[in-house]
Amino acid sequence: MKPTTLLLLLSLLVVPGCASKGTSRYQAPQANLGAIRTAAVLPFVTLTGDAAHAEKVQRIFLGELLALGAVEVVEPGRVAQLAAREQLVNTEALTPADFTRIGRELGVDGLFFGTVVDYTEGLTGAIRAPEVTLQLRLVEVASGRTAWQVTTGRSGPNTRARLFGFGSDSLSETTRKLINEQLGSLVK
Repeated sequence: MKPTTLLLLLSLLVVPGCASKGTSRYQAPQANLGAIRTAAVLPFVTLTGDAAHAEKVQRIFLGELLALGAVEVVEPGRVAQLAAREQLVNTEALTPADFTRIGRELGVDGLFFGTVVDYTEGLTGAIRAPEVTLQLRLVEVASGRTAWQVTTGRSGPNTRARLFGFGSDSLSETTRKLINEQLGSLVK
């Protein structure tokens, strides 16, 4: 086998992830993301019909946000207590005044929200094919406005699995990679 052929095959083995479904990103021109030093992750919502998807993705998001270390994150228990007291079932119905009030009560500069749009795992032939689409948002507490938002997704098996029929990422791993990429773009 020629060295160039071998290099091409080896590079395909390390190509990460599934096929991208595209990403749309918004950052408010007046937003000062560097001023957000503390944040809370509010309960995620789901459009999939399975409430467990929102909780699973929120936990993965929280883990990746903590690992990033870019902001101090309020303990999830404090957020859960506030959500229970305020009966925050649908965070999408909150107003800018609500964002400011909740942020001040939690003592944070920013609030993270998430919506799980797609969260399924099918098969492409005999290969696992996760499909994940997420909308992530960061609101500045001081202004009550969205400072950053991204909608992004992945679908299908990764390149290694498509080429060789094994090694596909799980639904959770696909979600983790997707979140990690987007949070990385937030703190550039």
